[in-house]
Amino acid sequence: MKNLWITLPAYAPDYSGICSAFFDLGGISVVHDASGCTGNYTGYDEPRWFGTRSKVFCSGLREIDAVMGNDEKLLGNLIAAGEDIDPTVYAVIGSPVPMVIGSDMKGIAHELEERTGVPAFGFDTNGLHLYDEGISEALCALIRRFTEKPEETIPGGINVLGTNPLDFANNGNDAMLTEALEDRGYRVMGKMMMGASIDQIRKLASAEVNLVVSVSGFAAAELLERKYGIPYVAGNPVGSSEEVFSLIEQTRADRKSRVITDDASDGILIIGEQITANSLRRAIRNTCPGTGVTVALMTQCQKALRGAGDVVLTDEDSVASLLATGRFHTLIADPLFGELPEAAGLELISLPHSALSSKLCWDAAPHFIGEQTETIIRAACESAAAAANGSSRK
Repeated sequence: MKNLWITLPAYAPDYSGICSAFFDLGGISVVHDASGCTGNYTGYDEPRWFGTRSKVFCSGLREIDAVMGNDEKLLGNLIAAGEDIDPTVYAVIGSPVPMVIGSDMKGIAHELEERTGVPAFGFDTNGLHLYDEGISEALCALIRRFTEKPEETIPGGINVLGTNPLDFANNGNDAMLTEALEDRGYRVMGKMMMGASIDQIRKLASAEVNLVVSVSGFAAAELLERKYGIPYVAGNPVGSSEEVFSLIEQTRADRKSRVITDDASDGILIIGEQITANSLRRAIRNTCPGTGVTVALMTQCQKALRGAGDVVLTDEDSVASLLATGRFHTLIADPLFGELPEAAGLELISLPHSALSSKLCWDAAPHFIGEQTETIIRAACESAAAAANGSSRK
């Protein structure tokens, strides 16, 4: 049946993405709900809880408050919490019930800022969209509010847009990326949003170029290009590939934005986040030319990043239907996709995605740069070679 999730869990929702984006900013995030949605985020959608802290609260919404539209209770609790915590910002985040009763989250945030003098953001999230859309909305809101016109452009300055623990896990991928850039002589100006700060966000426009490493950072890159003329490269360095770093240099030279993408062809199916999946496909083809690879997306799909023939999947039924077509011999995806009956005849190469499998697999998420993802690339090439030999023997 359409739109039912029977074998696969649902992806992390939009309100978790907002909470994730504000995690490192030293503010107060409150999910306006009765505790279930807050529990989803704190229990399943935030790998950084183990060893790190952030101020995330539940509003404790009750039936009588919903019926009476008692926003004053929420405002009073937020003001009281702020007196104890002294936050840098507030994020007031919606959930399904506020959507149904028509709560004005932006209006609540505006009133909160009027009373406290602390910057406050309201988000009409509702749990019906995914985490990457929430992160994208948060990044753009923060840039519009805080990023300042630069006094100068920093030579070699670069912003990294789209790091988040639901796509990057909490295994040091973000730090390894920063180190790789710094080793090549770049100065990382802003990290959005793992390791971010308000001060970094203010200085984003002084960078020469933006590196977009997940689709959650793409809208922010387009905003910074429109407003400040900063070009971007959309790609994630995977394995031992140097292509992203080469594209950064080309973009610094000619000020033209670039993306890594390719057209689809049958053979290997990658299901994952769009920019990492595109980069992995390119790395596989660079290692074993002619290999057929299709990218399929259940999260946000940006048209500018989509290769001809790539597939957008809307639910579990559409995944099962694609797997059953016989077009593919290998599946690179979160291990939970291997539980689908239609995946039984495919070779599964594990690529855990924290936004889907959460704590079941997030400790097994690979380092994107280096040997762990290089192993995935080699396994894909070996699988393609084995499938070609099998076909030729028939």
